[in-house]
Amino acid sequence: MHTSQGLDAYGPAAGEVLEALRGRVLFSVVAGSTATSTIPGISIAGPSPEATVLTPTLDAEYLLAGRPLTLSVVPVSPEGLPTPAVISRAIVANRLGLPLLVVDAGCKQVPRVPHAALPSRMPGGRIDKEPALPRGTARSLYMEARLLGSSLARGLDALVAGETIPGGTTVAAAVMEALGYRALGRVSSSSASNPHGLRERVVRAALSRLHGAGDVFEAVDEIGDPVHVSLAGLAAGAVEAGAWAVLAGGTQMAAVLAILSRAEPKALERVAVATTPWIIRDGTADLLGLVRDIAPRVAVLAARFSMAGSRHAGLRAYEKGYVKEGVGAGGALVLGAARGLPAREMLEAVEEEYERITRGAGDAGSRGQA
Repeated sequence: MHTSQGLDAYGPAAGEVLEALRGRVLFSVVAGSTATSTIPGISIAGPSPEATVLTPTLDAEYLLAGRPLTLSVVPVSPEGLPTPAVISRAIVANRLGLPLLVVDAGCKQVPRVPHAALPSRMPGGRIDKEPALPRGTARSLYMEARLLGSSLARGLDALVAGETIPGGTTVAAAVMEALGYRALGRVSSSSASNPHGLRERVVRAALSRLHGAGDVFEAVDEIGDPVHVSLAGLAAGAVEAGAWAVLAGGTQMAAVLAILSRAEPKALERVAVATTPWIIRDGTADLLGLVRDIAPRVAVLAARFSMAGSRHAGLRAYEKGYVKEGVGAGGALVLGAARGLPAREMLEAVEEEYERITRGAGDAGSRGQA
C-alpha cells in the first residue's frame, strides 16, 4: 500500500492513475435496475424492496438537477440514510465543477434529466427465478457502451464511471462465480449487516440455470444485469481512446473487471478502481482480494476520509457500516483528494449539500438512500 495526498493506493500503476485524475476528467454514472433488488433483505437502497427499482432514476435526477424529478423525495433507506449521490454531487459538481454524465443502461423509469441512453437498455430480471436479460442483450449493451466510452474519452486523461443499481452486489457475486471466481461471502452490502446467507441462496438458484461453459455475454444474459456489462464496455472504449478508465465503486467493480477479463483483457492495463474508505475497511467483504484474484495489476485507490465528526447523524451512519458506496462516491472522494481538496473541506461540502436537501425536515426526517 502507498499513501499520498490523503489517499491510500494499492497497485503499481497508482501514481499514473492519480496523475490522470488531475487532468481532463469526465465523471459518469451508469444507472439501471434489477428486479433482484426487490427480494426482501437483499438491498436497503430505498424505503422498501419494491421502491429500490426507482432508486437509480432518482439518483440520476438528483445528481444532475440537485433534486429528484420523478418523485419529490431523494431516495431513502428504511432508516432515512442519505444517498451516496450526496457525496458525488457535493464534491464533483459543487466543489470541483467537473462535467457529469448519466448513462441509462436499463432504468425502470427513464430519468427526467439529459442523459445518454444505450439503445439496448432494459431493466434486469430477478436472477433467482428468471433470465436477467433476453439473449444477445448483454453483448449489445457492451458494444454500445464501448462506442460511447470511446467517443466520450477522446482528449480525456480519465473517464471516471460509477454505478447506481440496488441489488448490484448480489448480481455481481453471481457474475463472478459464473466466470470462475470465488465471490460469495466477499461482496459488500449497503446494510450494516451483510446478508451473505440470503445472497448465497439467490446466487445458487441463479447459477443452477447455467448449463455448460457459454461465453461471458451469455452468462450475463442469464444471471447478470444491464449495468456491470455496460460499465465494462464503457471502460474498454475509454481505454481504446487513450484515457484511463477509473471504475468508481465497491465490490461491484470486481464483477466489471471479471467481465473485462473475458471480453477484452488487454483493456485492464489502463483500468483502475476508486472506492470509499468504508469499502476498504469493510470486514464483511474483500474488494482488494477480489481485485487481486481477477486482475492483480489493477490499482485500487481510496481517499482517507471520515464522517465521524459530522454534525449530522445521517452522515455519521456511514462510519457504522451503512451505505458505504454508490453513485460514484468513492471516485468523487478520490478525485477530490487527487486534485488537492483536504478531507475537512470535502466533509464541509457534503454537509452543506446534505443540509440543502434536508432543510426544514431535520435529521429525523432526512431523505436519502443506503
